[in-house]
Amino acid sequence: MATATRKRREGGKKLVKGYHASAGNSLVKEGRLKDRLTPRETARYAAAGTKVEIAAARNGHESFQIFLAAPGGDLKDVTLRKTALIDDQTGRKIDPRHISFFVVKSVKTRGKKPDKHWPDILMPYKRFDVPKGGLQPVWVSVHVPKGTRAGEYRGQIEVRPAGAAPQTVQVCLTVWDFAMPEKTHLATVFGFTTLDDGSRFYDFYPGSPQKQSAMIHKYLRFLSDHRINTLFYGYVTVKDPRILSIKADKKGRLSYDFTKVDRHLRLLVEMGMRFNIFAPPFWQEAESLFRFNPLLKERFGHLGQGLFDSPEFDRAVAELLESYVEHLRRKGWLGNAFCYVWDEPPAERYDHMRRMCALVKKIAPEVPRLTVANYPPMELEGYSDIWCPNVGGFELTGPGCYEQHRDFYSRRQRAGDEVWWYIACQPHPFPNFFLDYPLVDCRIPFWLTWRYGLDGVGYYGTNAWHMEGPEVLHHGQNFRPDPADRWPNRPWDPSWACSIGDVGGACTVAPCQGGGQLVYPGPDGPIGSMRLESIRDGIEDYEYLRLLERRSAALARKRSTPARQKLLRASQRILAAARRAARDSNNWEQDGQKLLTLRSKIGRQIEVLTRAMRK
Repeated sequence: MATATRKRREGGKKLVKGYHASAGNSLVKEGRLKDRLTPRETARYAAAGTKVEIAAARNGHESFQIFLAAPGGDLKDVTLRKTALIDDQTGRKIDPRHISFFVVKSVKTRGKKPDKHWPDILMPYKRFDVPKGGLQPVWVSVHVPKGTRAGEYRGQIEVRPAGAAPQTVQVCLTVWDFAMPEKTHLATVFGFTTLDDGSRFYDFYPGSPQKQSAMIHKYLRFLSDHRINTLFYGYVTVKDPRILSIKADKKGRLSYDFTKVDRHLRLLVEMGMRFNIFAPPFWQEAESLFRFNPLLKERFGHLGQGLFDSPEFDRAVAELLESYVEHLRRKGWLGNAFCYVWDEPPAERYDHMRRMCALVKKIAPEVPRLTVANYPPMELEGYSDIWCPNVGGFELTGPGCYEQHRDFYSRRQRAGDEVWWYIACQPHPFPNFFLDYPLVDCRIPFWLTWRYGLDGVGYYGTNAWHMEGPEVLHHGQNFRPDPADRWPNRPWDPSWACSIGDVGGACTVAPCQGGGQLVYPGPDGPIGSMRLESIRDGIEDYEYLRLLERRSAALARKRSTPARQKLLRASQRILAAARRAARDSNNWEQDGQKLLTLRSKIGRQIEVLTRAMRK
C-alpha cells in the first residue's frame, strides 16, 4: 500500500559536499520540478528528515520519495543502494529485490498558461545527474511479499554521488498482521488500446507479430500488477485486426478467427481479467463507431448512419457474438466475458439499444450486458446487467450522474445487477486523473466507491499516446517516425481536448492534461506514472475499507464482551471518519496527509480486529 510516510526532523542535519537527500510523502506532489531551487526551497529540503516510517499489509505496496537537492554544485553519477529490511526481533528479512527505484521525470502541460512542469513519469532507475540548484525526486516502491510475518522491519537506502560522501535514508516498515487479497474484489475497468488510431502502439513497437504480441503481454501484466482486472473497450479482444479477423463460411455466415487472439485470452483468464466480447460497441454516430472498430469498417463502413436500422448489420453482430460465445464456452473462459453494448447512448437511440441488449440476452443469457451512461437510466431498466454512470456531471455545481439517480442504481443492485461508475473528462470539483491535479484525486475515487457500495471503477484509457483528428477530439500526438525526434528525446505531449457540442460539456472548460495517459511507452515496455501508482494505492485502500467493515461485522457476531464492544465502537468511529472523507463526488478530503493518517488508523484497526478474532 503505497502511502503513509511521516517526515521527522533529524537534529544536526547538514549539507555534505554541497548536496542533501531527504525523504518525503509519496501522496502529495512536491510541486513542479524546476531547473533551480529558490533559497527558501533549499532550506525546506535541507530541513526535511532522512527517516521514513511506512506501513503495509502483506501482499501490499507502500511508496515514498527521496529528494536530492544540489544547491552547492552539480551531482554526477548518482547511485542508489538498498539493504534488506530486517525484523530485529526475529531476524526475518524482506529481500531488497522487493524495493524498486524510479527516477521521477516531469511533463510540461500544454495549452494552459503559464506552462508548468509536473512530476509524473517513473523512469526505470539508472545512474543520473542533478544540476546545480536542481531538485530530483526518486520514487521508492516497497512490495511486501504475501508470506511476510507481521513485525517491524528496518533497512537503509544509500545515496552516493560521484566525488561526494554518501547519505543514508533510514526506512522503517511496519508489516500489519493481515493480507491484501490476491484478487481485487472491485472491478477496475481500464482501457488499453493497441490500435494505431489511439495509441500508435505498433509504431512505438515495430517488429515481428510474435515480438509485438509479447509486448502486449508485458503491458497486460503491468496493468494486472497495478490491480487493473477488467479491460474496458475490448481493443485486444474485438477490435484489433492484427489480433482478430472475421471470416465467412460458404453460406456467408460470419465468425471470428481466434487463432491469434487465443494467446491473449488465455493470459487474461490466467490473470483473472474480465474482457469485452461484443463488437461494435455502439456509439452515438457511425463515423466514430467505425473509426474505432476497424474489423467492422471494411465490411460495413458503406452503411454509414444506416447501420442503426440495418438488418444486415444486426445479423452480422449476432453471428459474431454467437461465434465468440461458442468459442469461449468450449474453452471454459466464458465466465470472464461481458458485452459492452452501448457507450453513452442518446435518447434517440434508446430503441436501438434495447434491441441490441435483447439480442445479447437471447444469444448469451449468461454473459452480462454493460452500458456506459451519462443519461437518466429508468427507461432502460431490464436491458442492462452492469450499469456504469459517470462519476462527474455536466453541471459543475451539482451532483454527478450517479448521485442524481442513486435510488435507481441502488434498486438495480438489490435486484442483482452490478453498478460500476466511470471517470470521464469532468474537471474539479469532481476527482480526476489529470496530470496537473493533486495525487489525492487518483486515490479518492476508490474511497467514494466504497462509500456508495459500488462494484467497479472505470476509466477510458491508460495509453492514449497519439491520436489525430477528428478536429473535435485531440489527444497528444507523441509518435514521430524519427526516433531522435520522438519521446524521450523530445518533450511528451500530454494535451487532451474534447468539445463535441453538448456531448463535450465540461470538457471545454480546460484542457484535460494527461487524460488517458497513465502509462508511457518505454523502449523495453511500459513505464509507469505517479498517477498509476496512486491509483493502485486507492484500489488497495478500497480493500482496507472493505476488510474493516467485514472484520467488524464478524466480531459483532461473536459473544458480546466489554472488550469486544470497545473495539466495535472504535471501528465505527473510524468508518464514520472514512465516510466523511468521501462524502460525495464533489465533496471529499483534499488534504493528502489527513487521508494518509486516516488510512493508517484503518490499517491498525484491521490488525487489532484480526487478532481479536483469533481469541
